[in-house]
Amino acid sequence: MAGFFGIGDYTRAGRGIAKGEQKGRLKLFFEILEVRIWKLFLLNLIYVLACIPIITIGPATAGMFRVVKNYSIDRHAYVWQDFKQGFKENFFKALIMGIIDIIAYTGIVCGVIMYSGAMVKSADSRRIVFLLLLAATLSAGLTFTIMNYYIYLMMVSTNLKMKDIISNSVKFAFLTPKQNFTAVLCNIGLPLLIFTPIVLVQKLQPLLTIIFPFAPIAIIAFVISFCCYPAIQKYVIDPYYNERGEKNPEKALDEPSDGEEILFEDMGGKEKPYIPKEKKGKGKVIS
Repeated sequence: MAGFFGIGDYTRAGRGIAKGEQKGRLKLFFEILEVRIWKLFLLNLIYVLACIPIITIGPATAGMFRVVKNYSIDRHAYVWQDFKQGFKENFFKALIMGIIDIIAYTGIVCGVIMYSGAMVKSADSRRIVFLLLLAATLSAGLTFTIMNYYIYLMMVSTNLKMKDIISNSVKFAFLTPKQNFTAVLCNIGLPLLIFTPIVLVQKLQPLLTIIFPFAPIAIIAFVISFCCYPAIQKYVIDPYYNERGEKNPEKALDEPSDGEEILFEDMGGKEKPYIPKEKKGKGKVIS
């Protein structure tokens, strides 16, 4: 039997992909995730180990985003080599950004705890003040988180100065609501989906030590990159090459070069499935 219920049956040709045929974004996302899932597990482990000295969180994040950025545009990346290159090339920028992240998120968490506690304990007349402060803190935390999505992606894909990266990230935080909403939803939803059952069921809690080093962070980074990087291509990278009359090298593989001699015609989508011919008559019996 070829394959298992048709899965893994390589005796029959599929329809292929026609030249210029565009896949839907959702379909492309799951196809990439299916192919790269084990490499994302490995990337997650490398990232967790690289973050153990807390000071290296920023460079490790840059290394991780270098890998998932390539995956998000369906390009090859060597997990360790590309992670190391992203770590080294962006070390000082990412180191500063990592320290800012630690300070900012510590302040945001402290603010949420302090204002929510004060709101519960205060009288009705002052409760509204602490409610507004809590809302402002959460809004600032959300905006800063979305900025981080774009900061690290621009860091590993452009040569912009840090002030320009931060300036652009502020614009992206407000100008691309659809991508940002999807990224934030996955950023919140995936950890809840993975960890809530484990936390609620006491017998499953030992799984935390197994799942965390391998699963969630790199997958979330891949989702963020898949959602947000197209906006960076459209508004930052493509205009840079258009001003110089050049093609974006990240898209060069998808477009034929001008004047390129065509040696073979892509017949994707036109092939007919190969069906083995049935043998007639009885075979010979070797006694």
